[in-house]
Amino acid sequence: MTKTVSFERSFKTVGKDPRTRTVLLKADANRKQLHEALDAKTISGERVCNEAARYLPNIHQILLSCKFQPEVARLDQRLVFEWKSGVEKDPVPFSSEALMYDMVMCCVCQGLGHAATATESSVAGEFAAASRQYAAAAGVFDFLAKDHLPKWIAKGNDVKPENLPSEASIGASKAFAELLLANGQQMAVATVLIKPGTPNYSLLAKLCLGILERLDSFYSIMRKEASQQIERFDKNFFALLTFQQGIQKSLSKYFHSRALWDSQDFGLAIALLDEAKAALNGIVDFDKKSPLKPLQKDLTDLKAHMTFLLKHWEHDNSSVYFENVPKKFPEEKRLAASLQLTKVTPYTLEDVEPLALIMPDGGMKRSDSDLARQLQESLNAGFDG
Repeated sequence: MTKTVSFERSFKTVGKDPRTRTVLLKADANRKQLHEALDAKTISGERVCNEAARYLPNIHQILLSCKFQPEVARLDQRLVFEWKSGVEKDPVPFSSEALMYDMVMCCVCQGLGHAATATESSVAGEFAAASRQYAAAAGVFDFLAKDHLPKWIAKGNDVKPENLPSEASIGASKAFAELLLANGQQMAVATVLIKPGTPNYSLLAKLCLGILERLDSFYSIMRKEASQQIERFDKNFFALLTFQQGIQKSLSKYFHSRALWDSQDFGLAIALLDEAKAALNGIVDFDKKSPLKPLQKDLTDLKAHMTFLLKHWEHDNSSVYFENVPKKFPEEKRLAASLQLTKVTPYTLEDVEPLALIMPDGGMKRSDSDLARQLQESLNAGFDG
């Protein structure tokens, strides 16, 4: 994010109205605070989110003012906004003179800020709070994918989404919303598991199946609608998601088998637990140098637990219940449907009023005409690719 942007200097001539100047100065100050939050040695998701929320109404109001008064929206100096992706492995800066570009990336900051805060909450064991924050983050990207980005791109004459940070592409934003909802539902699973007493295994099985469907949806959208962005991500990001897919597939079967055992369908429970164990065995081990290697111990422990439980059940069934264990789990006995508990928290832009842009008597100097044309072209095209 570029720091050297001054709305007060750029709109010095036409922004002399006291209220307008106050907003321009406030925009400069709030944008600076957002820049400092993003540039901090230790980035706080909550701080980024809050600073973006303070700046967003300012850039929205300035953009609206230029749209309503294009004939007087003249610049004294160019406005150039430069941003880098917050999710790519080796992000390349992209610059644009479009006010809308700065506004979109400010929304992205809110979305990623909510997601980072959710992660911090989950690590602290505050699963309910984390679920709400993931839903808020999903709401931002859902808004960008379904509303803001399509409207912006529809106005463009030379739109090149591949040049933009990944978060500013419709496909990637749509996919991120699915991924964040999947993360939020994992918080719901954790909330059920930490409650005292025997958990509702049937509920957990449906929740895990819902998480798996969200993860599958993320992959599908990325491949179909954001294939150019995939190669920009760290390969470990997708390795982690593949790992999660395997885990959720196994856990859904595992929890379903526990529900079947509790309902005294012992043979079916054993057959399905064996499937759950096989699904775990299908997860590829991480390379020794992989940053995801610490997860290997969790996988090993889960495999050991399922192996122990399966042997215990088989022993009880062969000595007490004597139920037939089908070689293949009957398809009609599988879960009829998943459960999607988490939904996006609707995100909207704050309503703002246009500012007064006033052309002084005598107009602007001839040398300023180029800047005026650049601003007008930027507004007409949506962004300058």
